[in-house]
Amino acid sequence: MNAWIDKVESLMERYDANRRKSITVVESLRAGIPTRTSTRELPDLRSSLTNLIRQDLEQFSRGQRSLGRLAWGPYGQGKTHALTTVEHAALDLGFAVSRVSLSREVSCHHLLNFYGRVASVIQTPDSKMAGLTKALNSKKAGDFLNSVISDRDRYSHPLPAIVLEDYFFTSGEEQDLLYGDLTGTRLSSPELKRIHRASRGEPLPKFDLNFRATQHGSAYFGVMADAIAFCGYKGWVILLDEVELIGRLGKMGRLQAYRNLNWLLNWSSRDVRRDGENELFCRNPYPIYTFGVVASSLRNDVWFSGTSTPSAKNDRTQIPEVAIEKFGADAGLVMRDFFDTAIGSNCPTIRPLETANLVTLLDRLVKLHGNAYAWDAKLNVPELVSTIGSQPIRTHIRATLEALDIAYLYHESIKLGTTNLLEASLQEQEDFFTLPNEADG
Repeated sequence: MNAWIDKVESLMERYDANRRKSITVVESLRAGIPTRTSTRELPDLRSSLTNLIRQDLEQFSRGQRSLGRLAWGPYGQGKTHALTTVEHAALDLGFAVSRVSLSREVSCHHLLNFYGRVASVIQTPDSKMAGLTKALNSKKAGDFLNSVISDRDRYSHPLPAIVLEDYFFTSGEEQDLLYGDLTGTRLSSPELKRIHRASRGEPLPKFDLNFRATQHGSAYFGVMADAIAFCGYKGWVILLDEVELIGRLGKMGRLQAYRNLNWLLNWSSRDVRRDGENELFCRNPYPIYTFGVVASSLRNDVWFSGTSTPSAKNDRTQIPEVAIEKFGADAGLVMRDFFDTAIGSNCPTIRPLETANLVTLLDRLVKLHGNAYAWDAKLNVPELVSTIGSQPIRTHIRATLEALDIAYLYHESIKLGTTNLLEASLQEQEDFFTLPNEADG
């Protein structure tokens, strides 16, 4: 009898766990925010894309670093869901992962500010907490001396490497302050000097160049990427969503954003003299792999929008010219290469789904809705797909959930339809990104 009761209780616990999981998936899709759980429970409709990125990561894990990629697609075609699938795969392969969406608060035209957003959300495969402190605290100062981080010439400025080294000679509040500096909450120079002298018994070294945010942000990226490898992870994977919002910056802001993105994607193949801000036109030597998803509107409305009026954007032509004026001829060539690579075979376009694949996805969603709310969920999915017509995947998902909710709550069926959906405009807005007191450069 006891064995039978235990078996029943085990089945009930499994049923409750499956139901909770189904609720999580349904509600995340209702909110339009795909999660790692939803990517596990739903079929991978972009397997050609995710397999391509997975191959890059497997190659990276073997020490052969691939170029980063951008993936283009129209509104609502599953770009964010694909990004979540890649995040899941990268963690499973042993990488540390940072995932951010560009927004009013997050831009990549100021590299050091952007670094703070990216470094503060690092996820690792062996911890549910964001950050690298758990892994760093398993290391000792002596281990640091045998790592590439001890080579100060590896970075555009040695300060971040010294901050990381000081981390191993401190504890408590001072160690927390140093970790904050390493993740973008920068300490003042007097505070760094005080902590260094207190922990090392000597003054902070004098540098040939003062640390400048506009010139040396790459040093923080490099030190963090090397610290991730130092802690035993395969590398640092940076995932970017809503990249098209770069198009809302002014012309100089877009130049800086493209330059930084080009560096993070490791697309530079030219030998550019490593000097000042030209650092970011050089090759990226650090263990970083970047993948971003971009709405096609950036390419269509900003890169190739024509030159019929003086204010029209045509970044593929205009931005290299601005780069030459500001940084020199080599920078212009790098920017031309950037646009060529971004629209080339290295950067795939996400196509609309075939009807059969869409029906498979929505059938699975019907089953999850039934599991979540303990009812016999039924829906004529092919008919719904036909009724909705040529609309984004997101619209079909919302229509399916709405039909199921009404059937569940009111035992009624409804005929659904849609109106044309409009993508957000990428008209230039100088004040769209709200970082205070920040110039384009």
